Amino acid sequence: MKSSRPHTDALGPRLPRVIITGFMGTGKTKTAQALAEILGLECIDSDRLIEQMEGMTVANIFARKGEPHFRRLEEEVCLKLAGRSGVVIATGGGTLVHRKNFDVLSAAGHLVLLEASADAVLKRVGGDGARPLLRGSEGSAPNRAALKERILSILEERRPAYHRISHRVDTSTISPDETAYRIAASMAIASKKVGTAARIEIGRGLVSALGRRLQEMHLDSSVFVLIPENLRERFLAQIAESLNSRSVAWQEVVIRDGDAGKNLDQAGEVLDRLASLGAARDSTIVVVGGGVAGDLGGFVASIYMRGVPLVHVPTTLLAQVDSSIGGKVGVNHPKAKNLIGSFHPPRLVLSDPCVLRTLPAAEISNGMAEVVKTAILGDADLFDFIEGRLTESHPDTLRDVEFLERCVLDSASVKSAITERDPFEKDERRVLNLGHTLGHALEAIGGYRGLTHGQAVSVGLVGAMRIAEARGLVKSTLVERTRNALANCGLPVDPPPFDDAAFLESLHLDKKKRSGRLHFVLPTGLGSVTVVNDVTEEEARTSLRGERS
Repeated sequence: MKSSRPHTDALGPRLPRVIITGFMGTGKTKTAQALAEILGLECIDSDRLIEQMEGMTVANIFARKGEPHFRRLEEEVCLKLAGRSGVVIATGGGTLVHRKNFDVLSAAGHLVLLEASADAVLKRVGGDGARPLLRGSEGSAPNRAALKERILSILEERRPAYHRISHRVDTSTISPDETAYRIAASMAIASKKVGTAARIEIGRGLVSALGRRLQEMHLDSSVFVLIPENLRERFLAQIAESLNSRSVAWQEVVIRDGDAGKNLDQAGEVLDRLASLGAARDSTIVVVGGGVAGDLGGFVASIYMRGVPLVHVPTTLLAQVDSSIGGKVGVNHPKAKNLIGSFHPPRLVLSDPCVLRTLPAAEISNGMAEVVKTAILGDADLFDFIEGRLTESHPDTLRDVEFLERCVLDSASVKSAITERDPFEKDERRVLNLGHTLGHALEAIGGYRGLTHGQAVSVGLVGAMRIAEARGLVKSTLVERTRNALANCGLPVDPPPFDDAAFLESLHLDKKKRSGRLHFVLPTGLGSVTVVNDVTEEEARTSLRGERS
């Protein structure tokens, strides 16, 4: 069986330019840095560029060469930056006062003015002797009263220029991170959409687009955000700003992360919590987190009042490329992984590759197991891309946003196409289990505390390759390429020691068993697979041992 995917533009729309300006002390540089992190863009400070050009600080440029020379340099830098895309630019406080600079940069991108009260500015810059415009005529720093008058005077001079900018954020009482969240939530975030049954979006900064998207889809009447405790500090403020900016009524439900807690006990606790908070049939459950959170939250959404709308905001690579797509939800049983579950497709999936860069390396590696699996079963171009970009000498590629964006987009395209043709796993969808029959058995005998899911799938992939090689379905070169690709992702390709009897018992509890036979997915080449039902226990065991049956 060969799985094909529609052609996708991996890089999506042209990356934007965002220009952050405002008076001194409003937090331009730190806000620009935070916004660049959210949107996966490069951050450029125009004053730092000028300092690099001149080999001296802005204060020294003013002192030695005068303000007119500095302003000429600003014009030169603005012209250069207007041609750059994929950047967040922090300008000097007076840069856009000059009409030529304003016209150049406002035509080039999204312009945002940061404002703050005179008292807030005074508190932030009052002790900064390096601000040339705040120094007295003799070059000395004035007292605080005179300093405030000077601040008010400069603000008044610049008011007409600042009023040309329509998008403004008052930073007097909020941090640069909060300011960046507010800006991102107000932007029209670009994304690439895949799938038709469920709306799957992949794009930089999409976490901040949650509130807007829920409104667009009329899923905003009553929202319950399910989020693991360990992710609250990382994501809740950004999500809250996104929802609050759109006046979406929402409540938070904290859950425990980890496979050990993905069980009926915690599902019951979440159901109790939803009922006590007044969740109704028209409520929307938004699950923020990785595969465990998505499976648990999706299972709860599928059975609460016989099913309520589900939205995924996946925060791990594994969840973005696999578990959030296709509607499979469930919890574990002590005897087998995901033994209890149902099908409940999400109404919306927002996959933001920028959130992946801060993950531990092991988490990104986990997700890459599913990416490699998807490439083997249905996308030879993606396999070539991974193989070419990931080498032992370039381990940092795993954190590159462009690389991750391509992996998420192509993987989601393959999986969504397959699951839409076979939503209840009656036939074609079974190919997605490549590597999972062996992998799930290894996970189960480890009590879900040994190999992670990605590590187990990696080992299972190699095992499936070995079975296929022994049957003459693939050449040894493809087995070796697969092993190398997985190893370069930081994944194991051989299992830890395991008990044969326990492994075989777990193998026979696999959900893919039909009519007493185990259904195995085996590769027949790069980009194609077949489903067989005659793999023996000995073949399964020896494939993991690296032995010949």
